[in-house]
Amino acid sequence: MWAVTAKPFIKSHFLKHTLPLLLMANQTSLSFSSGSPVHAPLKRVGTHNGSFHCDEALGCFMIRLTQKFKQRRNRDHIVLEGLDAVLDVGGVYDPARDRYDHHQKGFEEVFGHGFSTKLSSAGLVYKHFGKEIIAKELKVDEVHQDVHHIYLAVYKSFMEVIYF
Repeated sequence: MWAVTAKPFIKSHFLKHTLPLLLMANQTSLSFSSGSPVHAPLKRVGTHNGSFHCDEALGCFMIRLTQKFKQRRNRDHIVLEGLDAVLDVGGVYDPARDRYDHHQKGFEEVFGHGFSTKLSSAGLVYKHFGKEIIAKELKVDEVHQDVHHIYLAVYKSFMEVIYF
């Protein structure tokens, strides 16, 4: 059953969320509400300015589906240091600090589960937040077996090819 539902899930969410984000990619600054309750502080996410690539566009889309983030574009390391999460820029992969760059020398992070492709920024976000996002969209707990099956299927059929 999960294999049948994964493709419509990806298509509907791409058209609903990612396509508008890609259309706005020419802007120098993007800001999104995380959908958090009013009393919860908004977190700020940064990525590089200039040309937008598929990996950070998808990574920004996915991370804003989590409970804690909104997004900002910049390459200034002083600005990036003050952000709550940084994707595809900054030269650091440190999930404990919500830093998801894949451009630094020596970067070797892979998804696991038998996959060996080095991860993009979107892949890093998916690795750490994919189950949360899927569970939220399906309205089930992260431990539900369909979440794990869809998590692997989406990585295999979609995420793995995004490695810029």
